[in-house]
Amino acid sequence: MKAMVKVSIADVLGIENTDEEMARTTQQFVVVLKQDGGNRAFPIWVGPAEGEAIVMGLKDIQLPRPMTHNFIANLLDAAGVEIEEVRVEVVERDTFIGVAKIRVGDVVSEVDARPSDVFALAVRTGAPIYAAEDVIDRAGVEIPLETSPALKCEAEITNMGKLAEDMINSMQKASEQRSEAQVTHSTEELSDRMKSMARNIIGQVFGGSA
Repeated sequence: MKAMVKVSIADVLGIENTDEEMARTTQQFVVVLKQDGGNRAFPIWVGPAEGEAIVMGLKDIQLPRPMTHNFIANLLDAAGVEIEEVRVEVVERDTFIGVAKIRVGDVVSEVDARPSDVFALAVRTGAPIYAAEDVIDRAGVEIPLETSPALKCEAEITNMGKLAEDMINSMQKASEQRSEAQVTHSTEELSDRMKSMARNIIGQVFGGSA
């Protein structure tokens, strides 16, 4: 069993990404997780639908008809299934892997899932969120000692959206490399870029310079 650390959702940022060639703007979301009782945090990128679902769950926004994650939470409750905890266990090629630990009576099971989905369920059911220690070691950055209310600078956030697009393109190119040495080099470069982007995002959320 991996060493796990309890984390909480510190913020969810909406980041616009403009594709000048296609003349369109898309929105992505970043979930910022903070280590409970610690000074490290790390971001996880999620899709727009999942990001909105997490925000709605955090703010306890109720719609006339249940959305997907509300329906799933209600379905599990009606079936007597308890979500004991959700975890971010692995980061492979800079992709995070989530797990939901569920219980039905004396039977405990673990279900593979996207982090965005387990976060959306956790904020609706009150399930605690954990991250593997090695995930935090790899993806986390230290929170600035002198924190202040975050100033959401649109220009900086837009730049991060462009950086995210470049990062995704780099991931696709890295996966096509056949040489192990080339893959290792590309992965290391990608991890460095992720760290740089994480510092920018953490600085936005907590203020200061991470």
